[in-house]
Amino acid sequence: MEFEVVFLPEGKRCRVPEKTTLMSAALKGEVDLAAICGGKGYCGKCLVEVIEGKVSPLTDHEKKRVPKDKLDRNYRLACQTYIEGDVTIRVPDQSRVGKQRLVIMGKEPPVQIVSNVKKVYLELPPPSLEDPTADDERLLAGLSAMGYQNLTIDTPAAREMPRILREAGWKVTAVILGGREVIALEKGDTTARKYGLAVDIGTTKLAVFIVDLNDGTIVYADGTMNPQIKFGEDVISRINYASQGKERLEEIRGAIVEGINGLLDAGIAEFEMSRDEVYEAVLVGNTAMHHLFAGIDVKSLGLAPYAAGLGRSSDCKARDAGLAINPAGNVHLLPNVAGFVGADAIADILASRLHEKERLSLLMDVGTNTEVMLGNRNGIWACSTASGPAFEGAHIRCGMRAASGAIEKVWIDSDFRAYYKTIDDKKPRGICGSGIIDAVAEMLKAGLIDTSGRIQQVGGGVRDGESGREFVLVPKEETETGKEDIVITQDDIREIQKAKAAIYAGFMTLVRKGGLDRRALSEIIIAGAFGNYIDPKNARIIGMIPELPLEKISFTGNTAGSGARLCLKSLDVRREAQIVASKVKYIELAVQPIFEEEYINAMYMPNSQLEDFPETMREVKAPRVVRRYVRR
Repeated sequence: MEFEVVFLPEGKRCRVPEKTTLMSAALKGEVDLAAICGGKGYCGKCLVEVIEGKVSPLTDHEKKRVPKDKLDRNYRLACQTYIEGDVTIRVPDQSRVGKQRLVIMGKEPPVQIVSNVKKVYLELPPPSLEDPTADDERLLAGLSAMGYQNLTIDTPAAREMPRILREAGWKVTAVILGGREVIALEKGDTTARKYGLAVDIGTTKLAVFIVDLNDGTIVYADGTMNPQIKFGEDVISRINYASQGKERLEEIRGAIVEGINGLLDAGIAEFEMSRDEVYEAVLVGNTAMHHLFAGIDVKSLGLAPYAAGLGRSSDCKARDAGLAINPAGNVHLLPNVAGFVGADAIADILASRLHEKERLSLLMDVGTNTEVMLGNRNGIWACSTASGPAFEGAHIRCGMRAASGAIEKVWIDSDFRAYYKTIDDKKPRGICGSGIIDAVAEMLKAGLIDTSGRIQQVGGGVRDGESGREFVLVPKEETETGKEDIVITQDDIREIQKAKAAIYAGFMTLVRKGGLDRRALSEIIIAGAFGNYIDPKNARIIGMIPELPLEKISFTGNTAGSGARLCLKSLDVRREAQIVASKVKYIELAVQPIFEEEYINAMYMPNSQLEDFPETMREVKAPRVVRRYVRR
């Protein structure tokens, strides 16, 4: 039996079988609904209001996760609620992912173009009764005379060859891939048109770059949310989904391929090029994203010892991968280091040139997971920490992703007045990662919390809430909905402490395992979209990063995408990637007693910098774009 589900306020409708969850119905109906924990009911971000209709009874899990005032108004967790009849639900703004702000560009060092794709123009003598040489032999002989030996011809290209040669009057351009294979023949001289595709598959975002392989310029760049988010916003949720069988694996693989092709189509349409003129693609991503794109079984990534299925770099035909570039084109995947340090980390290293540094340097790609890489030209140690969920809004009472209306900057003055800036300067909907880091640092500087993270006495904006003390950052009158205050709770602070402690403890574990001296650290390089918006002073104050002068801290943006472009443009860098991957020393933190020890120590807030902010002298001057909240 099927029932109709209506989603308000859009009015979208779909029919689903009985006992389908509201979350699954939203997925089928293409309704924007947050699924940070992948439908496990842990994050509490998929709250919906049941307007009318029959659904399953309230679960004990929901009674614990849904605030009492919302339970009274018939709010439910979409992932825990099953449909038992026709139903109408409302998806509030707070439960939507929204249009997220994405960072797709990153710093990229110059590189000499050594493309894997060659285009050679030939003018061949036509066959005659005196010289009836076969077309393939005639073509290969012409290429041999120009220095291209022992070539083969891709089968579909061979099928079209007789027609193209004759229609072109024997004046053609041969497209040679890897110095081994002719993958296409084109009429006339097309050597000036040669493009490649670089792709960064992030857990949250998807970025594509169309690159001119003649001069290395980026002719098109765009990004979007990774469409796999509908299967779960974290890596483990997607691994679990894909591990349920080949059909599920192919479904989640197809989502990312469709996303890449959609962005590619937009670039091709804008620049009036042909798909067939894009001859190669280079892709990077963490190990899970890499495997899901390649269609590799990911069960091993979710179980100890978390071994990758494919470590070395790999290549396949575009037609086999489903990418909408030249079907005979090459798709190159960079190597992975381990189950939780993947090809994107190698791309970060290549773009930042960490492996060439003379002095000890720290590279952090802060995202859903934070890859921590410490080293120089003498060697690199690496680990991965599960920091992202809190920074992306999971387990934070009013947390959300970095979308329009998210509070991204926070200031608190000595009178406990709060100032904030939202993305797109919209009315606040919640608080994103950079904002929550600011809020915790500002509360520490203002004396609202101590170095253990404990919220101090009631007063000065602090009140007793349902689950303990909380700081009112924005009163409900100033919010988009006008219904609820935006607060920082004691539990929120603990979540941020756990996330920042994991990052710092990862760094210290690498220091100790590598026998290194942390005092020798010369610079910190912060990569990743989220890292781009972190206030380094506040990150340092809460103990998320080591204490170095601010001028020693740099932000490089999406260096994973930069590394992919470097490997697209240069075979030398591509070979370098495999060498770097083989020399990175990976540390699995889950089995390191050192990590547990450092993690406990890092839970505390460092107090060495608080003297720079004496309470009697602290003063905040809010920029014009910042909204001001004055307590009464």
